[in-house]
Amino acid sequence: MKRYIKYFFAAAVSLLCVSAVPALNPGWQLNVKAQGGGSLTLPSISDSDLQKLSANRLSGLLGYGVGGEAQVGYIWDTASAFNLSSDNVFSGIGVSVGIGIAQGYAGQLAGSYVMLGDTAEQVDVYMNIYYSPVVSFTVSGKTYFFDNRFMAGLSVGMKMIADTSPQYEMYSTNPNAVPSEVGTIVVDNDMMRTMNPFMTTIKLELEYNVPIISNVGLIIGGYGAFNIYSPKYITMPQTVINMLQGYQDQQLLPVFDPKTTPMTSYFINSLDFGITLGVAVEL
Repeated sequence: MKRYIKYFFAAAVSLLCVSAVPALNPGWQLNVKAQGGGSLTLPSISDSDLQKLSANRLSGLLGYGVGGEAQVGYIWDTASAFNLSSDNVFSGIGVSVGIGIAQGYAGQLAGSYVMLGDTAEQVDVYMNIYYSPVVSFTVSGKTYFFDNRFMAGLSVGMKMIADTSPQYEMYSTNPNAVPSEVGTIVVDNDMMRTMNPFMTTIKLELEYNVPIISNVGLIIGGYGAFNIYSPKYITMPQTVINMLQGYQDQQLLPVFDPKTTPMTSYFINSLDFGITLGVAVEL
């Protein structure tokens, strides 16, 4: 344990020494960042659409997501832009455009009463879906402090789901009613023509720039993003479709067809959060 404390102390001292190097100058910059952390799905649906699925509850699950992003932008010095003193805490403003590639996650818990023999039992089904790639396009506004070392930024943009065969993990509170399963959801051409692959994203970033050499810095920080997504149609494993349609047919209920039944109130919003590690290069 003492050895690890020594390593941590040595790293902290080295970081402080490196921080004495002048920060990156205003002008054009390229940021290349890796991001990873948690993703909390926040689904919402109207009671009428939920009844089409013969379900009585729908909630979100917590998973993970990883990705990378490249940003190109310009930083203005506040001393010249706003006639502030060169030693002002507020040191710069910037704008940038970015493109990223990531893995997406959607996790949901759906519950319903299922007839098991002569009795009805509440069965909850847990579904974890991972899809990649997810391509993002963003525009960011950034505010810099302490000689451009600390950055707070807000970005807005769009994400596009480009995966037509997402992977899923499914398990339930009663394996006899709904067995555990791992597989692939196939999004055929008909579904691709009707589903909406685009989501809107709003992201807050906090970063600290540790200068390494005169034109390169190490980026350490964190992020939080809220994604708004209305797919218009719902996709699910064929196993679940068969069970649902068989149950509805047996109960003389309208049979749900995911290809022809729109779910206009269905949103798969999500909250992403995690850490950022990358490099900033002065161009």
